[in-house]
Amino acid sequence: MRMSVFGFAVAAALLFSASAYAQAPLVEAFGGVPALGDAAISADGTRVVTAASRDGRPAIVVYDVDQGQPIYAASPDQNNELRSVGWADDNIISFRSTRTFRPGEVLPENFRFQGGPRRITFARDSVIDITTGRMRALVTGGETAWADQGSYLVAPIEGDSGFGRMVGRAPIIEAQRRVVYRVNLTNGETRQALVRAGEDTIHYLFDARGDVIARTDSDEQTNRWRIFVYDANGQDRLLLEGENATGSPIHIVGALADGRLAAMDEDADDQFYVMYAIDRITGAREVVFSRPGYELSEAIIDPWSRQVVGAEWTETEGLQHFFDPALQAAYQGLGQHFPNGGAKIMSWSRDRGRLLILAENGLDGGAYYILTTAANALRRLGFRYPAIAASPAGTRQSITFRARDGVRVPAYLTLPLGIEPRNMPLVVLVHGGPSGRDDMNFDYWSTFLASRGYAVLQSNFRGSSGYGSAWERAGHGEWGGLMQTDVEDGAAALVRSGMADASRMCIVGASYGGYAALAGAALTPERYRCAVSVAGVSDLNEFIRQRQREAGAQSATADYWRISIGDREEDAQRLRERSPANLADRVRIPILLMHGSDDTVVPILQSRRMEARLRDAGKEVRFVELRGDDHWLSDAATRIQMLRELEAFLAQHLGAPAVAQ
Repeated sequence: MRMSVFGFAVAAALLFSASAYAQAPLVEAFGGVPALGDAAISADGTRVVTAASRDGRPAIVVYDVDQGQPIYAASPDQNNELRSVGWADDNIISFRSTRTFRPGEVLPENFRFQGGPRRITFARDSVIDITTGRMRALVTGGETAWADQGSYLVAPIEGDSGFGRMVGRAPIIEAQRRVVYRVNLTNGETRQALVRAGEDTIHYLFDARGDVIARTDSDEQTNRWRIFVYDANGQDRLLLEGENATGSPIHIVGALADGRLAAMDEDADDQFYVMYAIDRITGAREVVFSRPGYELSEAIIDPWSRQVVGAEWTETEGLQHFFDPALQAAYQGLGQHFPNGGAKIMSWSRDRGRLLILAENGLDGGAYYILTTAANALRRLGFRYPAIAASPAGTRQSITFRARDGVRVPAYLTLPLGIEPRNMPLVVLVHGGPSGRDDMNFDYWSTFLASRGYAVLQSNFRGSSGYGSAWERAGHGEWGGLMQTDVEDGAAALVRSGMADASRMCIVGASYGGYAALAGAALTPERYRCAVSVAGVSDLNEFIRQRQREAGAQSATADYWRISIGDREEDAQRLRERSPANLADRVRIPILLMHGSDDTVVPILQSRRMEARLRDAGKEVRFVELRGDDHWLSDAATRIQMLRELEAFLAQHLGAPAVAQ
C-alpha cells in the first residue's frame, strides 16, 4: 500500500486491542539467531539445507521435504559467523562463514603495515558430506591459508561429480593475482586450473561444466576496466573495455539460454540499472529486461546450470521476473497464496518440480515454503522467527512526503498495533550505506520498535539506491546536507499530519545511519529528544583517511568514499563542519553510542572519539562497547544487548514503557 502522509486515514485493521502491545515478544525474539536463516533446496528436491538455530547458536540443519522434519544437523566452529548455505553436490553441503582477527594472528610479519587495520574479517567456504559427517574448510594456499581471504567456491560442476572450482589468490610469489583452482570436495586437495588471467582480474564467470567463459579486470591506478571472453581452448580475447570514476566495470552475471553474456549496467540515459545481453563475438549489446522507472538489483541465477534465468528489483517490495515460462507462471501464482505480503522464489530442484519459497504475511518475519509445481501445492517448512509470527507486532506501509525543495521522497512507516496513530512517539530510523535503501520486507529493528509502542519512519532520502542514478548521485557530498534534511523533512511531515509528537522524537541509525543520528544531534538538536548511533561515523576526515590507508589511496574503495563524502584536501572545511565529533559543544540532547569491538568497516575509535568529545563538553552520553561483534551485529548475544539498551534509552527519553524481560 502506498499513500501520502497527508490525509492519512486510520484503518480499522490497525485498532487491535491494547493487549497486543502488552503481549509483545521478548527482545530475544527479534535479536536472536533466526530459527531458519538462509536456505536452499537440493537438486532432487527431497531436502532443504538451512542456516538454523540450535540452543541459540547457528547450526546447519537439513530437512526432509516430504516428512517436514530435520534429518541432519551440524554445528560449525562457534567462533565463526555462519553467512550462507547451499549444495555443492548431491550429498555435499557448502557453507560460508566469517571470522574477525587481529592482523598479528593471521598475517605474516612482512604483510603487516604501519597504521593498518586493527581487525581483519576473513571469509571462508567449507563443505560437509552428510553421508559421512565430514566437515572440511576449503583452502588453496596450504600453510599460507591467510592468503585465501576473498576466495570463493563455485559448485556444483556438471560432469565433474565430487569436485568444484575455487577462485583464490595465486601461489605466494604472485599472491595478488586471482586464479582458478579445481578442488576435491572430499579431501580438499586443489590443483590450479590452466586459465590465463591478468594481474588486475577481479571476477570470473563459469559455465555449468566449470569452464571459465569470461573474466573482468580492473586497474586501480587508471580506473580502466576490461572484459575478456574465453574460447573452447581456454584462450582469452578482449571483448569490451571502458573507464569511469571508480574503475567499476559493467557487471557480467552469467550466460543467457542463447549463449550471450548477461550484464547489469545503467541504461542509455545513465539512470536505471537494466539487464543487457552481450554478443560474445562482437560485443554488441541490447537490453533484454528492464522496469521503466525502477532499478534492477540483481540477476537470478539457476543454481545448477548457472544460466541467468531472471531479474529482481524493488518497487515498494521486492519483485521477480523469470524468462522461463514455467518459473514465471509459478511466481505469478504465489499471489493467491500470499495476498497480504511479498513472496519470492529462492531456489528450485534441478527439474524445477519443487520450488523453495520465502514469503511474508504482514510482519510475521517470513517463512519458508515448498511449492510442488505439478499440483500447485504449498506447504510451510517453518517460520524464520516463530515467536514474532505468533504475536503480531505492527503494520508497515509505503508512503511519500514532500521535502523542503518540493521533491517527493519515498519512505516506509511502521506502526504498532493497538495504539491510535495520533501524537505518537516517533523513531526516525536512518538506513546505512548511505547508498542502501529500505523496503517493505521484514526488518527486525523497525518491527521491534513498533512492538514497543513507537511509530518508525524510514526514509529513502536522496543518496539512497534503487531510484535511479540521479537520485543516488544527489547524495554525493551531502553527508550532513541534503541527505540529512530529507530525513528531517520526513519527520516534520508526520508531525504536521498529527501522527507524531514533535516533542517525542529520537533519531536512530547504524553505520551511515549512526552518522545521521549524530549529525541530527549536533546540527539540529532542537528537532530531537535524543539520538542513538550504532557503529556510526563521527569524524569524516579520519574515516576517509582510514579507508584510504587500508584499501590504498588509488583503490576503488577510496574513490567511492571520496565521491560519497568528499576530498580530504579540497573539501577539508566542509568535512570539519559536518563531522559531529567537531560539534560536540552544539549537542543539547542525550546520546547513546554503541559499537562492535571487531568492526572492520567503521572502527570503534569513531564512537570512542565522539564519546570523549561529548564528555569534554559536559554533555549527556552513554557508550556501550559490543564486545566481540562486527559492523553488522552478527552475534545474537550482542544484538540482543543492543536492542535492550535501545529499548531502555527510548523508554527513558520518549516515555513509552519498556517491555518487561
